[in-house]
Amino acid sequence: MQTDYTEIPEPYDLINHLLSIAYFYGDFSIPFQLMNTTSQVYLSVKKGDIVALRKFAARNWIDLERLSGEKRAELEKIYQTIIAKYAAQIQTELSPLPPEYLTELGERAILLGHYRDAHSAFKAIKGLDRKVNELVSDAIQLLKSREVAAHDKEDVDQMTEKVQQAVDRLYIAIRLKNPFGNQFQRLGPELHYEDLETFKKYIKYVEQSLLKEILEFGIQYLIDDHSISEKIIAALATSRARRLFLKHLAIRFSGGDQRYNQFIANYRLATEQLKKANSDKDFLEVQRILLGRGTGDNKYFQFLRELSLEHPISALLVITMRTPGGELYISPLILKSENSLLDFLEIG
Repeated sequence: MQTDYTEIPEPYDLINHLLSIAYFYGDFSIPFQLMNTTSQVYLSVKKGDIVALRKFAARNWIDLERLSGEKRAELEKIYQTIIAKYAAQIQTELSPLPPEYLTELGERAILLGHYRDAHSAFKAIKGLDRKVNELVSDAIQLLKSREVAAHDKEDVDQMTEKVQQAVDRLYIAIRLKNPFGNQFQRLGPELHYEDLETFKKYIKYVEQSLLKEILEFGIQYLIDDHSISEKIIAALATSRARRLFLKHLAIRFSGGDQRYNQFIANYRLATEQLKKANSDKDFLEVQRILLGRGTGDNKYFQFLRELSLEHPISALLVITMRTPGGELYISPLILKSENSLLDFLEIG
């Protein structure tokens, strides 16, 4: 593969290089411009305007010298594959790009965690719903496997592995369908302060220690898609499976084990602080411990908003309380048994 776009004399060869870079990074922005028949890039290709294309390449090129030898070899292999599989077809008709290329780009973007790019790639070939449904079906099959569905004491490690695999597939499906994935910053406060009937129903589950209902509510909340969550819940045959599934889904939405474990540690420290709190200052410190820091104005709703964004499961494990002086703050949810909801659910 050429290291300098200015040395590439043919417009379509430059396109092949740019498509290689797009695939390498799982990036849809280059294909988007090439398929937009009103864009200057597309018109430049059709006119054979190499000067204009080089200007476009200047904004999208990479310094190959900064890549490791292994990565340069990978990029070269991608380039040769694109030449062999798609070059002739692209030269005949640039827009739309070959669906096989866009499918492979979408899969690559998923692998790299670039869900917006994957969403766009699959949507461009009208294959987004099919891909989402395929991933959800894979997750359901894993949850219905003997290792997960068995009611007797099967190998816990095998069960956990299957549940994690199901969560991985479902998480990708969710992020593909909604690639922005920042809705919990809104959903958490809405649940607590606007959708009061739903929150009252949830608190009733908590007050009555209804494990199945709490777990299913949590799964529905995190999936945030009724059509998908309904299928997933139907596939979870036991409380142990539901608990494991909610835990690992929460971990994925928190950004992995390390971040989730830090939240759990903060939650338990906040619970201890709550037990020994006496003054308004003590109680207000609870929410700072939960989040692990203060906020701009240190208001209770801002703590909930940031908690909900960083750890979506947190919105289901906390409640808004008043200090002895009447100031609102965010607190761990404590049951009548004096255990925290986190410990009751055993998802820590």
